[in-house]
Formats: sequence, C-alpha cells, structure tokens
Amino acid sequence: VPLLIAFVVSVLCMWGFLALADAFPEQGALTRLDLAVDTWFQSHSTEPGESIFAIVSAFGSLVLYVIGVTVAALFAYRRDWLRLTVWCTGVGGAALIDWALKALFHRVRPPGASEFIHLGSWSFPSGHALNSVVDYALLAFFILEHVRDRRLRRIIRSAAGCVIAAIGFSRIYLGVHYVSDVTAGYLAGGLFVCKRITGYEIARRRR
Repeated sequence: VPLLIAFVVSVLCMWGFLALADAFPEQGALTRLDLAVDTWFQSHSTEPGESIFAIVSAFGSLVLYVIGVTVAALFAYRRDWLRLTVWCTGVGGAALIDWALKALFHRVRPPGASEFIHLGSWSFPSGHALNSVVDYALLAFFILEHVRDRRLRRIIRSAAGCVIAAIGFSRIYLGVHYVSDVTAGYLAGGLFVCKRITGYEIARRRR
C-alpha cells in the first residue's frame, strides 16, 4: 500500500509539473496570475517583512547545506551506508535536477528579483522549493523511523510541512520567484523524494 501511494503521488507530481512547464511559455492565464501575484507582493511588502523572509529563505539554502553535511556525517559515523547513500543521492540529486531544469526552461526571474539575487540564474523551477521538499521530507522520514508516539509523529510531519511551505512563500514574498516557479519546485521535489523513499524501502526490505 505505501508503495502504491508513492506511485500515485509520483504520477500526480509529474503530471502537475509538466502541465506548468507547458503553460508558462504560452503567456496565458498562468503568466497573468504570476504577474498579478508578484505585483501585489511588491506593492504590499515591507522592510521588516523582507528581513524576516530573507531569514526564512536561508532555511532553503545555507541551513540546508549545514543539515546536509551534518546528516551525512552522522550516517557515515554510524556506518549506515544505505541511509547515507539515499541521503547523499537525494540531496545531491535534487541540486542537480534543479540546475538541469533551470538550464532547460530558461525562464527569466521577476522584475524585482535583482534586489535579492545578485548572481544570474533562471527562475523555473524554484530551487529553494525543490531542495527543501527533498531534504526536509527525507530528514523527517528518517526521524519518523525511530518515533512511535503518534502525537510526536504528527508534530514532526507538521513541522516539516510548515518549514517547506514557509520557504516557498518567502521566495514569492521576496519577489525572486513566481507562484508557478515555487509550485513546480514542490512538484519536482515531491516526485524525486518519492522515488528516493521508494527505492530505500525496497532496498531495506530486500536486505
């Protein structure tokens, strides 16, 4: 049943991502929605809000790097080679997929992105959204393997979900990504993390 659920989620994520990727070059309703949301946030954002969400955004980049290295070092210290492999291929694979998709679609960032993005990079999909889904979902998954209390399990799931959602929202608030960029990042990340967890479960059961 869990593998079937993972397969269904993967299919839905792939379908959603392809639908977004097909829609934004057409400059249709999706593009108008993206521009409208970006314009609204640019006119309603505040300096304190930008400072707060710049910190939140760091949880999808700098903090993720620290978590990635720390978790990898912990698995290596414990000689937990299976989890180390899944973790490293998940974290590294997500970064590689983000780079490849950006290079493939070449979508220009929103007009106000230069205030927070100093190096030239493409917009679709959001790397922060993609990497946060993969990294935090995998981290929560590995933690939940050792937690049996139902209330604590709900707290862990909710915390991971809130962090992922906050990171995506921060990218929209700061004006460095469109709504469709963040959504596509979530979908691509969801597809990839489902594949990693499914592969891990199959390998663990065989072992």
